[in-house]
Amino acid sequence: MKQHQPPKSNKRQDLIDATKALLWERGFEAMSPKTILKQSGAGQGSLYHHFEGKRDLAATALVEIDVEMRAAFDKNFNPALSALQQLLAYLETPREALKGCRFGRLANEQAIADPVLNPIISQLFTYLEVTLTKTVKAAQQAGDLPKSLKPKQTAVMLTAIIQGGYALSRIHQSAEPLQTAVEGAKSILTELSKST
Repeated sequence: MKQHQPPKSNKRQDLIDATKALLWERGFEAMSPKTILKQSGAGQGSLYHHFEGKRDLAATALVEIDVEMRAAFDKNFNPALSALQQLLAYLETPREALKGCRFGRLANEQAIADPVLNPIISQLFTYLEVTLTKTVKAAQQAGDLPKSLKPKQTAVMLTAIIQGGYALSRIHQSAEPLQTAVEGAKSILTELSKST
């Protein structure tokens, strides 16, 4: 009788998954190929068999993170909710304050200027800002936010509030600054909605 063997792990995906975790935990610069190999359980040959190097692997991991973050972000924009409720849902999304944003934490690294990595990171934030801008416009059209509000500026402000909250939480090693920033943003939107 033939014994069933556990499925072989996909070393390429193991490398990507380890890199995704390490990018969030340590960032690009502090993430060494040795650490990636150790965390993934892959041999050195696997890394260079599947990828040109650390940057190529990081780019592949960032593309996967981008897909995951967009899917999580899009869950807030349920058409059954009003546009204002969608904005509030975005703000209320549970976040790991001390770990920081999976992409935003790379902003203070040289990786942000890398011609391969930057477009991947930048495209996600552009997507967030475009979606938030459309939602602010929809809230204005529904009469839930004042027409005088500038949608793009509001979208960038909401993004900056979250990113700044992450930064302050990491600095103070407390989730409170991010929570306070979110509550402040919700309060601003709620007060603006009352003025329409």
